[in-house]
Formats: sequence, C-alpha cells, structure tokens
Amino acid sequence: MTLSVAKLVKAACSIFIAISAQSAIAQTVTVTGAVESPGTFTWQPGTRLLGAAVAAQVRPDAWYQGAALLRESAVKEQRKLKRGIQFDLQTAIVQARAQNAPATVELLQRWAQRIQSMPVTGRVPAELNPLKLWLLSINSLLEPGDKIIYPLRPTSVRVVGAVQQDCVLPFSPARDPLNYVQDCPTHEAADPNHLFLVQPDGKVQVIGAAYWNAEDAWVAVGATIYVPLVPTQFGSSSEDFNKEMAAWLATQYTLGGSYNE
Repeated sequence: MTLSVAKLVKAACSIFIAISAQSAIAQTVTVTGAVESPGTFTWQPGTRLLGAAVAAQVRPDAWYQGAALLRESAVKEQRKLKRGIQFDLQTAIVQARAQNAPATVELLQRWAQRIQSMPVTGRVPAELNPLKLWLLSINSLLEPGDKIIYPLRPTSVRVVGAVQQDCVLPFSPARDPLNYVQDCPTHEAADPNHLFLVQPDGKVQVIGAAYWNAEDAWVAVGATIYVPLVPTQFGSSSEDFNKEMAAWLATQYTLGGSYNE
C-alpha cells in the first residue's frame, strides 16, 4: 500500500523537525524560486536534501530537472576552472592573430568577455525532485551554506559556442542536437566533428556530429548545446579546452529555465 503525497510530506516534515531538535550545532540552507515558502532554514548534521525541499514546500509547477544546488565546497575548483578557460582563450587569441584570422579573434574575444562576466556559482549535479528524494541513495546530505533554486519550466533550447550568435530555439521532443544546430549558423572556427550536450540537470554528453560519427541523443527542454571550437586553436590545451568549457557551462544554471531568486 502506498502513502499519499500529503502523508509523505507530513512524514518528511516530522523527520526534518526531529533532526533539527537533536543538536545545538545548526547550519542553514536557502531555498528559493518556485516554492511556497522561500527562505533560509536551519538544519542539523544528518539532514538531507528532502528535508529542505519539504520545508520550502516546492510547488507543483516547479521544474525539477533544471533545479540547481549551489555548494560552497564546489566554488574553489570552479574558480580554478574559470581561470584556466580564461588563460586558454587569451592564448588562443594570440595564436589566431598570428594566423591572421580576424573572425576567429572576434569569436574568442567575445567568449573571453563572456566568461569574465559569468559567476562562479558552485552548482553541482543533484537530484532535486522531492518525490525521487525518498530514495536514500540519491537523497544527499546537506552541506553548510547550501542554496537550492527551483525554476519554472522553459520552452526552449539554447545553442552557444562556435556560432555566429547564440540561438534560443523552440523545444521539440522530436529534435536531436544536430537538428537544433542546423538552425543556428556555425562559425568558421567550429569543430565539425562533435557537439557537447549540457542537459538542464548539469550532466554533459559528447555527441558525434560528422557524417562518420553522427549520433542521436535526447535533448531535454532547457538544455544547452555547445558547439566546440577547433581544438588546434588551443595548443597544449587542445584536448581539454572544449570539455572544460562544457563543464563550465553546466554550472551556469540560468542558461535554461526561468529563475526567480
């Protein structure tokens, strides 16, 4: 016999309160977005993501797949990732100038400016669907200073990277990554062999895009498709730059969804 959602919520509230009463050493978690009770909540060691979701009363119209968990413990490594990308872009700009490739220089400068303006979010992949969080294996422990943001469901897919300009295209469940990229003119510096699919939950997938390695892949609403730059632009970092760029974009949760923080 299965419990009703109301009973599950009541049980979770009881667990949250009971754990909160066990220790005098309290931490906080902030939950915002599509929730009935946004705010900062106190929790004790042993509390998990479900407790925060229940305390904030996640709304039925919240878009779980695009929800973002921001962790202070992830900020240091993401700051290093950003600096590495910025260094590689500046190196590639010098090389493109030496090759007398003004269009590539313009593209790289545009991305250098964009990366500079992007925040270090601390976003980490996490399951944030309150019903799924009843499975202990995916119901992670909270960490001090955690922030959880529940957006509303978007209606589009974004294409970025080595393109003439970013494209925000209507989502269709029948379309694969190549379909979307065909509607977004690519740059002469684009790598024709691969695409990076950044799903709204932060997971990244490399997709074959050439005639010899073309692959199908399911694209979720709110996903970002990153068209990589030709790896040879990045010298010793040629094998890593596009992977690192896709990993960075996965931390930029506002690229998909409708967030109200």
